[in-house]
Amino acid sequence: MSMELRQRWRSLLTSHVCHREAPADDRFWCPEYDRMPRERLREVQGQKLQLAVRYLYEHSPFYRRKLDAAGIDPSDIRSLDDLSRLPLTTKEEMSLDVAGKPPFGEYTAVDDDYWNRHGWMMFTTSGTTAQPRPFRYTSFDREMWTWTNARALWAMGVRPGDRAILCFGYGPHVAMWGMLYALNRLEVPVIPSGGMDSRARAAAVATYRPTVVAATPSFALFLAGVLREMHHDPRRSGVRMLICLGEPCPEATQARIREAWGEVEIHQFYGCTEAAPSCGGYTCGHALHFMEDTHLVETVDPLTHAPVPPGTPGLVVITNLCSEASPQVRFLVGDLTTLSTEPCPCGRTHLHCPGLSGRVDDMLNVRGVTLFPSAVEDLLRRMPELGDEFLIVLDRTDRGAERLRLQVEVREEVTDPAPVVRRIVDEMRARFDVRPDVEVVPTGSLPKTEFKAKRVRDER
Repeated sequence: MSMELRQRWRSLLTSHVCHREAPADDRFWCPEYDRMPRERLREVQGQKLQLAVRYLYEHSPFYRRKLDAAGIDPSDIRSLDDLSRLPLTTKEEMSLDVAGKPPFGEYTAVDDDYWNRHGWMMFTTSGTTAQPRPFRYTSFDREMWTWTNARALWAMGVRPGDRAILCFGYGPHVAMWGMLYALNRLEVPVIPSGGMDSRARAAAVATYRPTVVAATPSFALFLAGVLREMHHDPRRSGVRMLICLGEPCPEATQARIREAWGEVEIHQFYGCTEAAPSCGGYTCGHALHFMEDTHLVETVDPLTHAPVPPGTPGLVVITNLCSEASPQVRFLVGDLTTLSTEPCPCGRTHLHCPGLSGRVDDMLNVRGVTLFPSAVEDLLRRMPELGDEFLIVLDRTDRGAERLRLQVEVREEVTDPAPVVRRIVDEMRARFDVRPDVEVVPTGSLPKTEFKAKRVRDER
């Protein structure tokens, strides 16, 4: 393997890092890139893409095989216009690669010897939709993560003078690790909560009064409930910002979070372990932006996988242009969204979207009807009579017909749940053309988690 090519790749990435240690001004960490004209942004992306393909071809046997099978020589990729010539990469391919070359596979650009000498950490995917896949990252990657995530937190409005609590278990999942290092860069103190149960975390919020809480949307709602059980009012806790990640956060869920925590700011981190472990996307207060100088973002047709232009709904595809170990090319993330190049009130020129409908892997098909769990979540959380938790159960009747069951909790003040059940059935039929069986279960009986909530049980 060519160390000279590795050094060229690292040098190229470093040359596009500005204001590494501190922001340029109070609005933009890197105004040179955050507000870069789009034509110049395309030049930067094309320059990185060209070398990324050569680098992966040299250092990743997985990508060498993919490009050879597609009849593509790295020299064929000369600009951003050649991006669509490159084949998509899927999580299924990565899972097969791990199975054939355990334990790490060959889709990253580091081998055992290099990682043992220059490594930082190993992370794995959550395994919610496929076998967990490992990713090894280097100390160089740690610096890139710190910088990109600091830019994102700065865009959200996190500032020195805040203090944060990160509600995660410090396990091998990328969620929040980059945020931790970014907060260190901002000199914002962090209250570690790894190993704490929910009551201990609630006590930490009440005692140490963080101004920023980072959690999945589900856990943010659950934590507010635990605070109330302990006779603390989350609306008076001093928390001014909730940073949500790991799950979709539809508008109805955001409304519930504000109901529970008061008029807090709600922001979102967006990424995936495979191609955007550092901040691929973040909210500015107006929209969800993608950091395009570090990640190429496309949308493709859900059926043909042909690229679609901004303004047309499609599945998200990401190319990582900021990693030594894992500059994945055209990874099919699978979230459905619509990209926009329209000017954002925040002043950033990068692509943005109003939100994400959910991952195509999570999409359900019931009697020929397709729906996203996040859409069901949005419907249920608009009903004030319901609690925060629900479960979608897919099974069959005694005659073999497919059935959709919804298990829901109602609030304690609801004495007669029958009208609520009828409303759920009516709205599900109106919005999704499917009639569910609705089961009211005791409050607190549905599972809660700090990590990605599992709200679908398929028993078909």
